[in-house]
Amino acid sequence: MGSLAIFAGGFGSGKSEVAINFAIDMASKSQKIVFADLDLVNPFFASRDAREKLISENIRLVAPGGELAFGDVPNLPTDIIALMKQDNDMLIDLAGDEVGSLVIGYLSNLVVERGDYQFYLVINPYRPFAGELESIKELRQHLEKAGLIKFTGIISNPNMVEETNLDLVLKGHRRVVEFAAKLELPVKYLTVEERIYNCLPHEYRSIAKKITLYLRPGWLHGSGGGK
Repeated sequence: MGSLAIFAGGFGSGKSEVAINFAIDMASKSQKIVFADLDLVNPFFASRDAREKLISENIRLVAPGGELAFGDVPNLPTDIIALMKQDNDMLIDLAGDEVGSLVIGYLSNLVVERGDYQFYLVINPYRPFAGELESIKELRQHLEKAGLIKFTGIISNPNMVEETNLDLVLKGHRRVVEFAAKLELPVKYLTVEERIYNCLPHEYRSIAKKITLYLRPGWLHGSGGGK
C-alpha cells in the first residue's frame, strides 16, 4: 500500500514543519503522496497553513475545513479512512496530546494493515514540554497505549526559532541523544535549517536533514518561522 510516516510531538516540537519537509522531499520520488494534517487542536503551527506549497508539489492535502467542534471524538477529515486503504505514500501530522491519542487509537488498525510504517517522536529540547525526560516518557506512553503501535525512532529538532545557532543546535541535540538512550529509541534524523546544516561538523552529516521553514504564524511578526 505504500509507505506511511507519522510525526508526533509536544507543543512547539516542530513536528508539522518537519513533516511538511519530509513530504516535499518525497515529492521527487513519488507521484502519489498524501499529507494528512490530523493535528486537530494546535491553532498556531497547523501544517494546512502550507497548503499552497504542498499543492504546488502535487501533494494531496487532507485536512479539516472550517471551524472544528470537538466532542468525545475528534472531527477527522471524511476521506482519511479510504485514503489509508489505498496505494499511496502517506504522511500524518499528529498532535501529541489527548486528541492525538484519540486519533491514533481510531486509526491504529489501519496503520497496522499498511504494514510498513515509521512512527517518529519529534523532540525540541528547548520547549517547556520536552526539557525533561519524564514529560517525554509520558507523551510516548500516552500515544503508544492509545494506538497500540510503537514509536520507531526520534527526530531531533533543537531550535529556538530566530535565535538558533550552531552551538545551540549541538547542545540541544546532545540532550536529545541522552533522552533517546534512556527511551531505547534510535535517533533517525537531526533536522536543521540550511544555514546551520552548512556549518555542522562532519560526524553529524549522516543523520542531518536540511529543512525549510514554511510555517510563519502572524504572532511571530515574521521573526523566523513557525516550528
